[in-house]
Amino acid sequence: MILRDIARRNARRHPQRTAVVFGDIAYSFKEFNERVNSIANALLDLGVGKGDRVAILSRNCHQYLELYFAAPKGGMVLVPLNWMLSGPELRYIINDSEANTLFVGQDYVETVNSIRPELKGVKNFIAIGQPSAGMTGYEDLVSRYPSSEPEVEVYEEDTAYLLYTSGTTGLPKGVLTTNRSIVETAINSIFSSHLSPDDVDMALFPLYIGAQCFTLPHVYLGCSVIILNEPTPQAILETIEREKVTIPFISGAHILALLQYPDRDKYDLSSVRRIVFGGAPLPVEVWKQAISVFGNILASFYGLSEGSPLAFLSPEEVIEEGPPEKMRRLQSSGREAMNVEVRIIDEDDRDVPPGEVGELIAKSDILMKGYWKLPQATAETLKGGYLRTGDLASMDEERYIYLVDRKKDVITSGGETVYPRDIEEVLYRHPSVLEAAVIGVPDEKLGEAVKAIVVLREGERATEKEIIEFCQQSLADYATPSSVEFTDMVPRNPSGKVLRRELREKYGNG
Repeated sequence: MILRDIARRNARRHPQRTAVVFGDIAYSFKEFNERVNSIANALLDLGVGKGDRVAILSRNCHQYLELYFAAPKGGMVLVPLNWMLSGPELRYIINDSEANTLFVGQDYVETVNSIRPELKGVKNFIAIGQPSAGMTGYEDLVSRYPSSEPEVEVYEEDTAYLLYTSGTTGLPKGVLTTNRSIVETAINSIFSSHLSPDDVDMALFPLYIGAQCFTLPHVYLGCSVIILNEPTPQAILETIEREKVTIPFISGAHILALLQYPDRDKYDLSSVRRIVFGGAPLPVEVWKQAISVFGNILASFYGLSEGSPLAFLSPEEVIEEGPPEKMRRLQSSGREAMNVEVRIIDEDDRDVPPGEVGELIAKSDILMKGYWKLPQATAETLKGGYLRTGDLASMDEERYIYLVDRKKDVITSGGETVYPRDIEEVLYRHPSVLEAAVIGVPDEKLGEAVKAIVVLREGERATEKEIIEFCQQSLADYATPSSVEFTDMVPRNPSGKVLRRELREKYGNG
């Protein structure tokens, strides 16, 4: 099965069932498939051919989800763009992808116009929302082109999406994903998340990073998808109550925001049977608080742009009370997801014993085909058929995976190895701490010193000395922060991962 078969099958099997809801707009699966076909046929008529890249810069909307199916139906490759990037950063990705067509959301017309003269390869500019000067209207194309199935031969190994990495450690790389890998990802997520055809999904993650493992699995099953443009705590809660959402896919940052929202208890959340989150791991203290508020219905997954989910922890595996080795699961990323093999290896590619730290590598049909125009990086990352994640982790006897940190984020202080996440877990235990991040900063004597960046809860106070003394009760001297910086926010990417590079740039000389 390939992506175009999913939209066509749903239209045949569930023609009147609601496929997507966006604000006051709702389309059945029959209507959804017809709109998808119209856009695919329009692109073909505009001269966009099989294998051509089609980029989209927009906030979440129903047209975004349509393009996830329209581009592959025409044999084209969709390039979702991070709407948080600056004009020059977007210019780099659009030109690197060699996209000849760009769909532009209303909020980003001005940004695109500022870089438009430098987008030499883009021939078609298509506006989503209000028509814009020099751009074709999306809805005009839907109305003018036939809703018949496009007559293009598409195969499992054809590239469907070109997903750019967040570029947290360098320039973004284009991740090539095929029709087959996306369908395998959907099946993987369905089994791991225990999805049902009767579930109602709420898309909170930006669709440029989350669709393949959060939203497309629900479409695969014929579930309804509710799309939010602005996922504020109030909007999330109102939507759950109104649409009877059963499984919201969210980030740890969303969970933290919901826990802090004062009017949370005014909303009926009884329809929710499972909360699935990804991105950055949830600190244990925050997880425990979430269980006390929502019940033991939280599930987490671990993955990368190059393949996701690789591991999954379900609520049935979470132990709130019991022996330490069972309770420790809250700190894990769960076990291998369906049809995924995970290994933890040393520098010589040998498996390390249970409990020891090494690099996590994985093999699965959900993995990327490779990096766009980067054969050497592809060979290094997919060496031996395994994805080299660059994440350090350990695995216990029951194959629960414990992420430690990115290789590049590990701190070496006085010759000792320090993992930022271990320190952050301690910081989150302090009653005044809302958020925390740890980095290494240059130090003449130690090489690197441990620095904590802390956000305090509203109305709470704490001093640097107090935070350091609190850490000393649980950490070795070399792992205890030597300095603490208080701030209003910890920078994160849209999936909730801490942007340590930004923190090192800001505080690295302190």
